[in-house]
Amino acid sequence: MDRDEVNRMLAWLDLRNDAVFNKIPPDRYRYYLDGALAAGEAAVTPFLGQDIRQLYAENQIDIVIKPGDGLFFTVQFRAQFEFSEQKSIRRVTLYQPSLESLQTSCARAGLDMPLDKIINIHLAHEFFHFLEYYRRQPVGTTLEQVCNVSFGPIRRYSTVAATSEIAAHRFCQRLNGLEYYPTYYDFLWLVHSGKQTQHEQNDLFALSQLELGRIA
Repeated sequence: MDRDEVNRMLAWLDLRNDAVFNKIPPDRYRYYLDGALAAGEAAVTPFLGQDIRQLYAENQIDIVIKPGDGLFFTVQFRAQFEFSEQKSIRRVTLYQPSLESLQTSCARAGLDMPLDKIINIHLAHEFFHFLEYYRRQPVGTTLEQVCNVSFGPIRRYSTVAATSEIAAHRFCQRLNGLEYYPTYYDFLWLVHSGKQTQHEQNDLFALSQLELGRIA
């Protein structure tokens, strides 16, 4: 796969992990994938060339770096965004050990990824979510909802939450001038941390490439 194919495949993996993915009609997969990527592209355009830390200062968003590992129950976070207009909270918390673990994984894969750059990647991702909250327009609400419950005359609909993450990743990728969609580095970490074997990852990527071929 060339770089663009890898990036699209990684975005596809985000979409297929959504809680309501199995409710999306197959002929609408491309609609959600392209819509989310386009949302990230549109959002980043006014900020291209700007420094992410300056954007945080201008928007009065606090940056907190904690020495903890960001483990909540069984889920590990590298960054956490908090926003409340009522409580005047605009804060991104970064968990240094988790960020350093990602840096180590990149180094083992032969990638020079300074910690400051890894921090900027996470700050850019969370800045996109700040924009969603501040503008009161999450990406999922701009796209069609999916019917996730159908029982007789009863219909319940849900947004596709993964579209927000896909848009945030594309925003982050473009703002930081990354060659790869940011979850590329997460997959390096999965293998080097023993969470996933290289064989398992190769199989997942091969399957995803086949699936994408059907909707391209």
